[in-house]
Amino acid sequence: MIAVSDTRETIVAIASSPAAALRGIVRIAGDSAVEVLSRMAADFRPESHPRPTRFDVRLDLGEPLGELDCVALVWPSKRSYSGVPSVELHTWGAVPVLEAVVASAIRSGARPAGPGEFTMRAFLAGRLDLTQAEAVLGVIDATDRGQLDAALSQLAGNVSAPLRDTRDRLLNLLADLEAGLDFVDEEIEFIDDATIEAGLIDAADVIAEAASRITARHRGFTAADIVLRGAPNAGKSSLLNALAGRDVAIVSEIAGTTRDVVSHETAVAGHPVRLLDTAGIESVDDEISRQSQSAADESQRTAALTLQCVPWWQIDFDDPNQPQPARILVATQADRLPPSVGDSANAAGATREAVWSNLRRDGWTITSAVDGIGLDQLQTRIAEKLASDLGSAERSVSATAARCADSIRRAAESLAAGLDLIRQTAGHELVAGEIRLALTAIAEVTGEIYTDDILDRVFSRFCIGK
Repeated sequence: MIAVSDTRETIVAIASSPAAALRGIVRIAGDSAVEVLSRMAADFRPESHPRPTRFDVRLDLGEPLGELDCVALVWPSKRSYSGVPSVELHTWGAVPVLEAVVASAIRSGARPAGPGEFTMRAFLAGRLDLTQAEAVLGVIDATDRGQLDAALSQLAGNVSAPLRDTRDRLLNLLADLEAGLDFVDEEIEFIDDATIEAGLIDAADVIAEAASRITARHRGFTAADIVLRGAPNAGKSSLLNALAGRDVAIVSEIAGTTRDVVSHETAVAGHPVRLLDTAGIESVDDEISRQSQSAADESQRTAALTLQCVPWWQIDFDDPNQPQPARILVATQADRLPPSVGDSANAAGATREAVWSNLRRDGWTITSAVDGIGLDQLQTRIAEKLASDLGSAERSVSATAARCADSIRRAAESLAAGLDLIRQTAGHELVAGEIRLALTAIAEVTGEIYTDDILDRVFSRFCIGK
């Protein structure tokens, strides 16, 4: 990783695609970029052009290429992309020609650029924040229109702009809080609890939206977790095996067979997914069972989608459960009849087909892992849910998702803690402490706070010349 202290040095690299093309670009940036060009091109006289200017120049590349005519775009001041004097040389796109231009620049005083060094300089100069720098990488790495749109949207500020605005409002809120603390003995009220609560709620909403975008993008590049939840013997393990196409989980009539979270990666309508079978939902009184329930709850909390599994004859039509964006209601064991009519308030006096019709009306998908009933419909609904989640352009690029998830989580937790404190009429100094923690976490996302390790992780993913 190039040290921050090296950012004034003049660097050079091929900035266009390494593949052969009609035209190619060599980029030079640094305090002596213009002087380097003047050494490369005897006919270049920059001193009378203080503004960004286009020049036709002739480079002397030495043997065997000799002289080369090209176009030089010169930014002689710091008003460039990288925040330092910069030059772009546009010429033939043949790789040997571009490499010869780079070699000439090195002989004239530049050094080879490291991965992502141009974009890192733009970040350090304040031209981009860290999420926008990562969006540059997202544009480069995009393999479809959805990924490109997401990266361009982030480059335009869809992630960082709301966070910067929220951070400014939280700073103003913190200033009012601390002013009140300074004059607490004089009974001067700078801000009331209702205003503090409203400010924290607004900030929490923005953080929640940022978390949604980051999570959506992360799922677009990794297998989306789909967790199966329900009571013991609800048919979760059998359904997982049916969706996986092979026996992955143990199936038994004995309740509580599944203790650990059982996972299997597969694809549903082209979407990579990870199916998670979990312990049945029940009240427990021993430590092992409590750990099983905790693992199941955590899997559901972080999953992209929950399949809520209930044997079809046990479904209560008066239950307020309704389909939700992150949940599919699954009526299982369609191959089985109720143990007895009397055990089923829903089925009493009604045919199985009539009950199923009512269940479908209420949003349930009827399935049987044994007979395959409804599995195609369930997979279609899963694909629709995932496509809806991942189809929005309001997402962050994958590098941002990986880097920022923990910071966003900590910001949300601090804001939630601040809200609890203000609602409990706790001291303002405690609320101010939580706001400071949230501000630090937000600043880590946009890059107001960073370390060399963070810059290394971000910019080492770039190719040389970007």
